[in-house]
Amino acid sequence: MSNESVIPYDWVATKMNHWYVALKNNWVKTAEEMKEQVKKEIEVMEENQDAVVYYQLLKFRHELMLDYLCPDGKRDIDKQYEDLKVVRKNEKLIGMLEYYYHFFAGMYHFREKELILALKYYKDAEIQLNSFDCDEMEKAEFSFKLSEIYYYMKQTYFSMYYANHAYKLYLKYPTYGQRRVQCQFLISGNWLDKMYPEKALHHTGQALKDAKKLKIDYLIGSSHLNTGICYNQLEELDKADEHFQKAVELYKKDKHSYLPKAIFNLSHVKAKQEKWIDAEDLYFEGKEMAEKLGDYEFLTKMKMINGVYLSFDLDLVREAFEFFEQKSMYADIEEYGVTVAEFLERKDMLHDSIEFYRRVVDARRQIQRRGMINED
Repeated sequence: MSNESVIPYDWVATKMNHWYVALKNNWVKTAEEMKEQVKKEIEVMEENQDAVVYYQLLKFRHELMLDYLCPDGKRDIDKQYEDLKVVRKNEKLIGMLEYYYHFFAGMYHFREKELILALKYYKDAEIQLNSFDCDEMEKAEFSFKLSEIYYYMKQTYFSMYYANHAYKLYLKYPTYGQRRVQCQFLISGNWLDKMYPEKALHHTGQALKDAKKLKIDYLIGSSHLNTGICYNQLEELDKADEHFQKAVELYKKDKHSYLPKAIFNLSHVKAKQEKWIDAEDLYFEGKEMAEKLGDYEFLTKMKMINGVYLSFDLDLVREAFEFFEQKSMYADIEEYGVTVAEFLERKDMLHDSIEFYRRVVDARRQIQRRGMINED
C-alpha cells in the first residue's frame, strides 16, 4: 500500500465521533451510513490500535441501538459482547476507551435486566469519566443512563436527580430532542413511584407534544404508553386502555422492542376490566412476540397475567416472581406483589394473599438497602 493511499487515523477517528453522535441520537440511517464509511476507511487507515479498538466499541454500541429500535432475534448480541470482552482482555485500555467499554457493558447488562451488574459497570465508567475532560453531551448521556437504571431499581431520588441533570444539558442542544422526550418519561415514572400520577401526567403530556413535533412514531407510542400507565395508577381504566391501544398500534408500525411491554399493559388492563376474551387474545399475542424477540422479562410478565387472571395457576405466578428475584427486579416484586395479593384477598384466599404481601415487604427492604449503599 502506497503512502498516498493511507488515510490518517485522526481523520477516521473524527468520522467515528460523528458516528457516535448518531448512535446517541438513535439516527439509524445516518449511523448506518457512517458505519459503512468507517468500515471501508479503517482498512486503509494508518496503523493506530486505539482507533481500531474505538471502532470495535462503536460497532457494539451500534448493535445496542439496533436491538432497542429494530429488535431481531437473529442478532446475536450476546456473542458480540463476548467478542468485545476479548478485545478488552487483549488490549490495555485507558481513559476514554476504558470508559466506553464499561459504559457500553453496563448498557448491555441493563438490557439483560442484570441490574446490579449493570450498575457496577456504570460506576466503573463513572470513575473513568471523571478522570478526563469530556463534552457536556457525554455527561448528559451518562446521566441519562444512570437515571434509567436507578429508576428500574426504584432509587427515586437518584433517578430524578440524574434525569433532571441530563434534561437541562440536553436543552442546550436542539439536536437531542429524542433524549429530552425520554428524560420526560423518566421524570414521569419517578413521580408515579412517589404516588403523584397527576404530576406524572404533566410530563407525559409534554413528552407527547414534543414527540409529535419530532414526528417519531416510536416516541409518540412511548408517550401514549407512559400516559396509559399514569391512568392505570389512577384506576381510570378506559383512558389507560385507549392510550395502550395507541402505543401498540405505533409499536407494531415500527416493530419496536417495546411492543411486548405495551401488549402486556393492555392485556393487564383488559383483565382488570374483566374483558377476559380480549385479555386472553392479547396474552397469546404478547407471549408470541416476547418469544420471538427473546424478551424474557415480558415473557415472564405475560406468564404472570396468565397465572393470575386467565388460568388461575398460582404456581405460574410464583415462577414469575422467582424470575424477578433472580434478576433483582425488586420494584416489580413490590408493584405486582401488591396487585396479586389484593386480587387473592378479594377471593378470600388469605393465606396466599399473605404470601405475596410478604414478598412485597422483602422487596421493599432490598430497595431500602440499595438506597443506603448508594448513599455511601
